[in-house]
Formats: sequence, C-alpha cells, structure tokens
Amino acid sequence: MMTDEKPKKRKYKLKTIFSLCAALFICCIFFVFSGFAQEHASGNEAKKSSGTEEKELISLDLKGVEILELFKMLSIRTGLNIIPTKNVTGRVNLFLNKVAFEDILDIILVSYNLAAEKKGNIINVMTATEYEQAYGKRYNDKRKVVNLKLNYAKPRDVFTALTEIKSDIGKIVTDEATGLVILMDIPEKIEVMKEMIAELDQPAVTEIFELQYAQAEDLEERLTSILSGESQTVQVDKRTNKIMVTDLKNRMQEIRKMVEEFDVPTRQVLIETDIWQLALTDKFERGVDWEKIFRGLDNLDFAGYLPISLTSAYQQISMGTVASDDYDATIQLLSTYGKTDILSRPRIAVVDGEEAKILIGSKEAYITTTLSQAESSTTTSESVEYIDVGVQLSVSPEINQDGFVTMKIKPSVSSVRETLTTDQGTQVPIVETNEVETTVKVKDGNTIFIAGLIKETKQEYTYGVPFLSRIPIIKWFFSKYQRGPDSGPVKTELIICITPRIITGEEGTLKISSGSKLGTLKDRKQE
Repeated sequence: MMTDEKPKKRKYKLKTIFSLCAALFICCIFFVFSGFAQEHASGNEAKKSSGTEEKELISLDLKGVEILELFKMLSIRTGLNIIPTKNVTGRVNLFLNKVAFEDILDIILVSYNLAAEKKGNIINVMTATEYEQAYGKRYNDKRKVVNLKLNYAKPRDVFTALTEIKSDIGKIVTDEATGLVILMDIPEKIEVMKEMIAELDQPAVTEIFELQYAQAEDLEERLTSILSGESQTVQVDKRTNKIMVTDLKNRMQEIRKMVEEFDVPTRQVLIETDIWQLALTDKFERGVDWEKIFRGLDNLDFAGYLPISLTSAYQQISMGTVASDDYDATIQLLSTYGKTDILSRPRIAVVDGEEAKILIGSKEAYITTTLSQAESSTTTSESVEYIDVGVQLSVSPEINQDGFVTMKIKPSVSSVRETLTTDQGTQVPIVETNEVETTVKVKDGNTIFIAGLIKETKQEYTYGVPFLSRIPIIKWFFSKYQRGPDSGPVKTELIICITPRIITGEEGTLKISSGSKLGTLKDRKQE
C-alpha cells in the first residue's frame, strides 16, 4: 500500500507545478501587452497634449523663481520635454498675461542669454556659450528685450504700427489688459520702435470741423484712412455738415491739411456759345474750306475732320481751336463765303464734371391715340407728345490741372422734313437729325469751332385767312402755297463756337466775361 501511494503523490506534485508555471506564463504575457498598450496610449496622449498645450496661451506672475522650476512648470503645462544643461541656472522675474509658449520661450532665451534646440517634443536648453561651442556660431545674436508700459495708446494700435518696422527676427508681444508691450529685436530696431511708441502713446484730442463747401460724408472715408489707429474715430453730422475727428495731437496737422484741401469751392466752367448760320453762295456750295481759313491766320489750330452721316456724302464735320484775340478775324473771313447771321448766344455755367444742355429751337407737338379694350367697350384716349427740333448742344467739361479743359461735345441739328398724316387724321412730324459726338481738349479762354453741318432748305411761303387756315381739312380752302423767287434750295452751314472759362463760382459771371468775345463782339449781320 505504501509503495502505491508514493508514485501518486509525486505525479500530483508535478501536475501542480506545471499548472502554476502555465498560469505564471499567461500572466507575464498579459502584463507585457498591457504595458505596451498603456505606453502607446500615453505616447499618443502626450503627442496630442503637446500639440494643443503648446498653442495654449499662458499667464505668468513670477518673481525670483529658479529658472529650472520655470522650465519644469512649462514642461508640465505644455506636455513638452524641456531639458536644460547643468550650466542653466539663475532666477527669473516674469509677468505675462495670455502669451503663447513660443513667445515665452523666446523672452527667456533672449533675457538670460540662453539658446534652445528643438527636436520633436524635446527642447534642449543651454547657455549661449555652450551653443556656440557646439555649433560654431552664435545663437540669435544682438537681440534684446525691452518692456514698455503704455499710458494712452491701445496695444493693438501699437502692435500694428510696430509690425511694419521690426526686423525679420524681431517679435512683439502685447497685453491688452495691462497695456504692456514687450519688444524683442536688434538694438537698432528697438530704438526705432521706442521712438514710434513715444509718438503713439499720447493723449488723443478731438477737433470739430465745420465744412463750407464739401460734404461731411464725402470726407469721412478719406479721413478714416489716415487715422493713427483703430481706436481713433471720425464722426459725421449730416444735419450741420460738421465732422468730428479724434486722434493723436501730432496727427491733427495732417488732418487739418486734408480738410482744407477738400473743403474748397467747387470749380465751374462758364460755357460761352455762339451759333452762326452761314448762307453759302453758289461758289462755295460744298461748304467752308476750314483748313484754308485756319492756315491763313496765326494762333489757329486745325484739328481735322470728323465724318458725319448727312444727306450729301461729301459732308464732314470740321474742328479747330482759336485764341480769343483771333476770334473776330475768323468770323470776318467767313463773310467771303456768304451771308453770316448770329442765331443765338447762350451762356451757361456748369459744375466741373457735370453735363450742360442747350436747346435753340422749338418743341414740335403731335397727338398720339391709345385704344383701351374693355369687356364690352373700347375707350379711345389722346395725349400730346413733344419732340425737340432745332440746334441742341450737350457739353460735359472736365477741368485739368494744367489750365486746360477737356470737353465731351455732342452737337445736334434737327428739323421737320415733312408731316405724315395717319388714317385717323393725326399729323406726325418727320424729323431729320444730324449729330456728332467728340471729345476735345482746349485751353481756358480759347474757342473751339465746330462746323460742317450743312443742310438744304426750300424757300416756301404760305398765305391764308387767320384762324381758318389752321383748321385741319378745311384749311386748304382758306390758304395758298407759293414758292420763293428762287426755285433752287438754299444751302446753309451751321457753325458752333464754344469757349470754356474756368470760374470758382464766387465771382459774378458778368465780371468773368468782361474782355471776352461776348463782351466785345457786337451782334451783327454780315453780308
């Protein structure tokens, strides 16, 4: 019995030992894999946290704190590994509010003559001497840090101004709450930025401008563009046409200058127009040879021809300019071509850049009939329409800086060629129109000639009994038509003379035109 029990006990022990070893092996595998998983998760979390914490804004209020403790705190806050060398020692004083980690690191490095090298999420911090020994060059040489406290200016306005003048390696950190500005740059740029801050950090002043000629809302955008910062303002009161500007005292002189330049009387152009009619003789039925006339006088400039669509294919618009002293001589030369009559002398003043319109003629009336169809009836209504007939002139002057006036001119000559009678007995005028459009540049006070508008008219006379000769249908029994003594048509050429004169609007137009052709040239009819 004893011999049988011993093998059983030995067999049981071996089985137990084997089970314990298997369980221990499984536990080891479990702990190894869980450790790898935890390490992988923590690594991902560290990377994730380092990416977000590094961008987080940090506030510091430190006085006499060991620099190693500062790096330890920043490492915990950002998730980055900051490893300083044994020579990095000392105490720091930092008072920052919501500043990015990179800016804090730059401030520490420049302020305490340190250097840093970043590889992934590891930052090695060393002294500037150690960096130079390791890499053979200096780290961010010549940069220094200056802290300034603003008294009046807004940090955001100062930041915008300083960004334009800092160097490529310079940095500017501002704190809106405390008005603190931290400058990091080379000494030369630091001095320039300090001077800029001294100019900007002044108490703002407010000045009210009462405009006489310009509109306040028109100046608002111009003044806003030259303000020293976003905190300065321009306010407009349309009712009183006043403008209130708040800016630095040293900027007010430039603002006043701009207001004075724009608050001036609007310049105007006095358009003096002479409209002549030249009855051409048979010898000159093709019109005036303007090139010959301008060639025969001094101080005349023949501009050339402009094509126009008229009844005769050979007709063209002639243009030329003449000085005011030679105006009378030019008109006298026209008498050799036929009888000259002055039709009209309109004068009109127009604001610079606006359009002036002149009509010498009449408004021809005609009746239009409108039929309105209802469900059970038709309604007929009549209305009177008008059409302009005669000489029309449109002039748009633009004053140049060199004393010249650029004019966009559109002359038009129209006449009733015949009358069309409809089936309802309504007479509609058939209007023939000749027009041309051009842009010319002429010196202030000189005259531009526009000629070549030639038309043929028949000499016709109508006699009749007053009142009865005007009644439709029966007028033929009380009127008589007769042609003139000459059976042929009469050719006339229209000549338009335009003289622009620049005025300010303050002086009277009579004073302006004294000595001009309107004041010296007498109305006359030459034969």
